Amino acid sequence: MNVNNTSTSISKDMIITNLTGYISIIDVDMWFDSFEQTCNVFINQGKKFKLLVNRKGYTPEHFFVQKMWKDKFFSNDLLENTIAIAFLLDEGVILDHFNQSNTKKNIRFSSDYDHLVNWITNYK
Repeated sequence: MNVNNTSTSISKDMIITNLTGYISIIDVDMWFDSFEQTCNVFINQGKKFKLLVNRKGYTPEHFFVQKMWKDKFFSNDLLENTIAIAFLLDEGVILDHFNQSNTKKNIRFSSDYDHLVNWITNYK
């Protein structure tokens, strides 16, 4: 059984979104619809928000899934309204690469959930 978590929720000024497990293109579409609606709650009120993005345990069905997610997630509307983004990722080469190449102070990558929650909650 392939189980995934494609949920999105709000906690104060933070949107928490999960895209984990075995993910297909259909899953990305369904996730993005819910994610975008949640973001629009803030955007329509003229409020900026923080994002906690859980991608730990993410397994794409095909490489197109990753490209589709990236294209949808990194939209101008979304990024213009984001205060900070914390990405929860699996340990490994990808996490190491993101940490070494990241030049933005409002973006953090980690495999440690508690660390990310603390960082983004306290980010000003």
